Amino acid sequence: MATIMDIARLSGVSKSTVSRVLNNHPHVSEDSRTRVMEAIEKLSFVRNARGVHLRTQSTKTIGVTIPVLDHPYFSPLVGMIAEKLRKAGYKIVIFQTFYSIDEEYEIYEKLTENELDAVIITHTLLGEKEIKQKARDKIVLICNEPLQTRHLDVFSLDEKDAVYSSTQCLLKEGRNQLLFCADEERTPLQRQRWEGFKQAHLDLNKACTIQQKISGYSTIEEGILLGDEIFSGHCKHDGILAGSDFLAAGLLSSAKKHGVSIPKECSIIGFDNHPICLTTFPALSSIQNQTELMVNDMVTCLLDRLSGKEFPPARKVYKGELVIRGT
Repeated sequence: MATIMDIARLSGVSKSTVSRVLNNHPHVSEDSRTRVMEAIEKLSFVRNARGVHLRTQSTKTIGVTIPVLDHPYFSPLVGMIAEKLRKAGYKIVIFQTFYSIDEEYEIYEKLTENELDAVIITHTLLGEKEIKQKARDKIVLICNEPLQTRHLDVFSLDEKDAVYSSTQCLLKEGRNQLLFCADEERTPLQRQRWEGFKQAHLDLNKACTIQQKISGYSTIEEGILLGDEIFSGHCKHDGILAGSDFLAAGLLSSAKKHGVSIPKECSIIGFDNHPICLTTFPALSSIQNQTELMVNDMVTCLLDRLSGKEFPPARKVYKGELVIRGT
C-alpha cells in the first residue's frame, strides 16, 4: 500500500507539501499540486480516513519541544509532562530542536496541519511574534523558558532572582572571584541567569566582567573536563555557579582529583537540586527548581485550553531556593 512518503519521493516534493495537498491547503504552488496528484494516481493511493484529523477533531497527541533528549534537565522534565498527560488520555511526541530555528519551524507546521492538538515549548530561540506567526491560532504553551509575551501561557522559574540570590550569598561570604557557567547562552533563560549574576555584583559594588562567564557545559563529563582546566594550575576562582547539578558534580570530582578543597578553597553551587546532589561528598549545594508545581499548573492550563475554555493568557513565575549543603 502506497504511503505519503512514497508520494513525496515520486513527485519530488516534501512530505509536508503532500500533506498540504491532501488537506487542500491553499499555500501550495500549482506545479507541486499537479505533481502530487499525478503521483497519487500512479500509485493508486487510498487515503486512510483514520489518519485524517479535521480541525474539529482531536489527535490526542501533544508535541513537546526540547533542545536535546539526553540533557540532564530536559529529560526528566519531559518525563514528568508525559506522565501527567498520559493520565489525562494524551500521548506526547518529543521533538529535538538541536538548538535549530529551522527545526522549530517544522514543529509548528505539523501543528497547523492538525497533526498535533497543541505544542508545549520547553526551549526556544524564537520570540513571541515568530511563534504566533508560525503557530497561527493553534494552542501553544511555554513551560520552563521565561519568554516575555502577552499572548501565550507561560510557566517558568524566576531565573534571574534564583541566580541573583545565590550569587549574593557567595559574595557576602567573601567569595570575590566567581565563575558563572551557562548552558546554551542564546536562550532567554540563560540570559536571565547571567543578568542575575551581574546584578548581584552591582548591588554589592563588586566588579563583574564577561571573563567570568563561560558557556557550553552541562554534563558530568563536561564538568570534569572544565574542572581539569580550572583546577590543574593555580585556581583563580573561589566560587562557581554551575548551570546544572551534573556539571557541578563533574567539577567537584575534578577538584578532588587536583587536591582542591571544597568548599574551603572554592564553593560550588548546582542548579535544579536533582538527587545526584545527595550522592557526592561533600553533598552538593544547589538551587531548588519548582518543576513539579510548574508542570502541574501547565498541564491544568493546557487541558482547559483543549476543552475550549477561554481565559486571558496565564503567566506563572516560580521562586527558586538555595539549598545549602556541603559545597
